[in-house]
This record gives sequence, C-alpha cells and structure tokens, in this order.
Amino acid sequence: MKLSRLYCDDPRFKNIKFNNGLNIIYGYVNNTNINDPHNLGKSALIHLIDFMLLKEVKKGNYFYNKREVFAFHTFYLELELNDGRFLTIRRSFKSITRVDIKISEYSQELLDCEEWDYKNLVLNSKSEKTIAATEVLNSELKFDLLKNYDYRKLVGYFIRTQNDYSDVFQLSKFSNSTDEVWKPFIFELLGFNSNTLLERYINYSEIEKLKAKISNMESFYSVSDIDRINGQINILSREKDILEKDLDSFNFYLNEKQISQDLIKDIENKSVELNNHAYNLRSDINLIDKSLNTTEFLDFDYIKELFNEVQIYFGDQLEKSYEELVEFNRSLVKDRKVHLTKLLFEKKTELKKVDEELKTLGSKRSEILSVLNNTDVINKYKRLRSNLIEKERSIQGLETQKEIILQTRTDIKELNIKKKQLEEINQEIESSIEEGNETLNDIRYLFKIIFEKITGKKGIIDISTNTASNVEFNAGIISENGVLTHEDEGFSYRKILCMCFDLGILGYYSNRSFFKFLYHDGPLESLHENRKESYLDFIKEYSNEKNIQYIISVIDSDVSKEQFEESDIVCELSQDNEGKGSLFGFKY
Repeated sequence: MKLSRLYCDDPRFKNIKFNNGLNIIYGYVNNTNINDPHNLGKSALIHLIDFMLLKEVKKGNYFYNKREVFAFHTFYLELELNDGRFLTIRRSFKSITRVDIKISEYSQELLDCEEWDYKNLVLNSKSEKTIAATEVLNSELKFDLLKNYDYRKLVGYFIRTQNDYSDVFQLSKFSNSTDEVWKPFIFELLGFNSNTLLERYINYSEIEKLKAKISNMESFYSVSDIDRINGQINILSREKDILEKDLDSFNFYLNEKQISQDLIKDIENKSVELNNHAYNLRSDINLIDKSLNTTEFLDFDYIKELFNEVQIYFGDQLEKSYEELVEFNRSLVKDRKVHLTKLLFEKKTELKKVDEELKTLGSKRSEILSVLNNTDVINKYKRLRSNLIEKERSIQGLETQKEIILQTRTDIKELNIKKKQLEEINQEIESSIEEGNETLNDIRYLFKIIFEKITGKKGIIDISTNTASNVEFNAGIISENGVLTHEDEGFSYRKILCMCFDLGILGYYSNRSFFKFLYHDGPLESLHENRKESYLDFIKEYSNEKNIQYIISVIDSDVSKEQFEESDIVCELSQDNEGKGSLFGFKY
C-alpha cells in the first residue's frame, strides 16, 4: 500500500499528489519576523494521514482540541493498493466517527462523487452485524503477512510522529500497554513464531492469577490441614448421629403419649382464645347487672320540693303532664329490663359453656405438662436440638474449608503444570533466538547497511531474554570491536536508529503485500551537517531500488532546496502572518 493523493474540499488546503520513491515535504522557515516559524503544518500532516487511515480521535490526539477548527473540512486520502487498484477514504471532522470508501481501477479526484461503495460506515464496531470502516480497509489491503493483526496496530511504524522516536520498537501508543499487545507482531516481523510468544504471555498471565488465588486462600487456610479437618468432620458426624438417635427416641416417647409439639401449641392457642372470650362475656354481664340495678325514672316529690325552694310556681297543668311523662318512662324501663334480663341469661349460659371448655383444656394441658415435667424432656429436647444444630453448622463450616483446600490443592497442581509448560515455552523461545533465522539476519544486515550509510557508524539490532525470560528487542551502536557504546542514549542517534529500523523492515518486505510507504518527520534535524548529503543520496537510491515510497519533511534551515530534484518535492510550505503558506492555508 502506498499513498496516492491527499486533498480537501477547502481550496486553502495544500493538496498533495505523492510520488513513487522519494517524497519531500519542504518548509520555508527563514523569515525571522514570524513569531512561530515552525508552525507550517508539516508535523500536522503526519497526524492528518494517520487520521485518514482511520485513527480514532480521542483525548490527547492532535486533532482532539481542533475539531471545531476543521468542522467544515472534508478530507480525501487515495491509497494505491498492492493489487493495482485505488481506494479513497472520505472523512470529515463534522461526522468524525463516520467514513465513506470508494474503490476504483484508476486514480481519480472524488470531490463531486456521490456514489460510494461504502457510505456512512462506523469507524469501529464490535458487532458482527455492523460493517466497520477499519474492517473494510483491513480486508481490501490484502496483506500477506501478519494476517492475525489489524493494520492499525502496525501503521505507527510507518508514520512515526515526533513522540515515537524515544524507543525503536515500542511506539508511544504502546507505552502504557503490556508486552503482549505489541511484542508478538515485532517478534513475527523478525521471522519468529509469534504464536509461541503469545502462548507464553497467556500462560504467564494464568500463572500469576493462580498465584494470587492460592496466596489469598493460604492466608486463611493451610493445605496441610486437610487431614485434621477430615478428622474433625468424622468426629462431629459421629456425634451428630448420636444426637439424631436421641432425638428419634425422644419423638417416639412423645408419640407413645400422644404428645406432639403441634398439639401443645394448639392447646395453648385455644386456651388463649377461650380466656379472651370469657373475659368479654364477664364484662358484658357486669354491664347488664349495673343497668338492671339503676333507677330509670325521676322522683316527682323531690322535683316539686326543689321548685318550691326557688319560689317558682308549678302549675297544675305542668304537674299533670309531668306525671304522664313519668308514667311513660316507667313503661320504657320495664320493657328494657325484660330485654336485658333475657340477654343476661344468654350471656351467663354461654360463659358457663366457655368455663367448662377451659376446664377441659386445663385438664388436658395439666396432663401433658405432668408428662413433660415428670420426664424433664423439654430441657432435654432443647439441649439435643441445639447441639444438633451446632454440630451441623460446624460440619458445614469444615466442609467449606475442605472444599477450598481441595480446590487450592488442585490449583497448586495446575500451577505446577503451567510452570512446567512455561519453562518449556521459554526454552523453545530461547532456542529459537539462539538458532536465529534468515529473516532476522537479512533485516539485521539491512539495518546495519542503512545505519552505516547514514551515520558512518555500525548499528545492530538483536533479540534476547532477560532474567525473567521475557523477550527483549535491542538496537544500539557498536564499536569496531563489537562492543556496545552509549551513543544511542542521546535523542539524535536514538531517532536515527528508529528510522533505520523502519527502513530495514520496509525494504525487507518490499516484495510482499504489505506497507510500501514510510513517513519520517524531520529526519535531518538529527543528522550532522556532513552526514545529510550521504543520507539524502542513500534514501533516494534505496527508495527506487526497493520500490518503496519514502516521505520526509524538511525545512530550509536544515537543507537547501537545490539538494532535491523538483519532482521529488510534493508539497512546499511557508509561513506568513496570515498562514496562507501553511498546510491548511490559515492560522488556527
């Protein structure tokens, strides 16, 4: 895959038509009147290409805080696929998670195109029912190596940003990742079996989980306690059997006497119910007796005497009417007494019946209590039942401990098996490293030639395992005697080592269906003046020889434009007060 063209619907943008071979992004920054002479957009270009290759825009990404700036920009990246077709990606910041893709037999500009092969695709998706843009691109690239890895994992080695030069093998995006995220595909790129390394990481992870699990369990229980626990369970089980036999005997005795807990409970409940009813009946009888003994008519002579005392004349007519009223009241009282007398008889009859029932229940209860009190079985039953429950709880607790200990023993056995497997895997990896392979040797030799051509020094890459048997990738500078120097500890040489590794990988796999382009931002910034010309001569020749596309960004203070052929310069950037000469054609 190569880059074919990059363009935008905003006419201010510097559209780029890429070449085969060497591609120069040339920037003019020699205007001392500009406050920020480096704000050309040459570094932004590498982020834009990454964005167009479907990078997610998350917090910390170059464009994350610039989404509003480019809200009305739509960008197009045309790729030349390894089978000769062309694939165009259309993406905008307005719909940042949506992508359009079109595949054609020839290169063409698609600003006015309305018919796309894939339209409004989501960027990524975990659903099998949804087609994601990254899946489409991954499928259309048709890489014939590292087929188990998504192209997005690898693309960072072919468009290194300024943040990716601190380590030759581990990109900045993998800085917070565990080794298994990135080391296996580097291992495979260098000719080794990545499945073995992946198996090692999986095995190691399982071992660590088992260790943590076993350690956690052993902080509570010791696996050596299994026989003691078995002994306790056996003893408690025997004691439990004895208690159950005693309880069976107790229940048989009660059955013989026709006594059960339910019967006792029924008698108690019935007694309470009858006592409440008897209490209510007695209350009603008392109220009726009180009513029958109460005088319900007025004393006429007393009322008359009272009127005389207050010197009020009591007329004959009023006296006659009052006597009639008193007579009427006496009649009512008589009728009421008849009714109350009848009700009183009924209540007393019912109370007598309740008292007889209570007496019968009392006799039955006394009989049961006599049996229970005479045999002291209540206390015995409570004691037996309580002991049985306690034994059952103790046995259950010990069974749980036993289960945990047995599982821990199983985990220890599994841990030992996995440790043995890990040892075998480590030996296999170490043996493969000791034996080496032609791919590693060829890439190493290419790396050595490239580094020597550029710097005049000897560079080397190698693989080793550390004391924990973890695979380590190394790149450094060696003396004539083959001794590692410390020159690579400086940023400049570290950056050159990164560049040479990328060029070596790209060159070695140039005859395969793989990445065929490489973008390095500011490579001349790290080179001594007397090495720049040799670097430029070499990369020109190397790009043509390997049929790869090598894109570099340079500025006029690092190298004169006359050093390049006009056709090699695919984009010229300059700075002015309005920003018209920058990549996007405006300041932001």
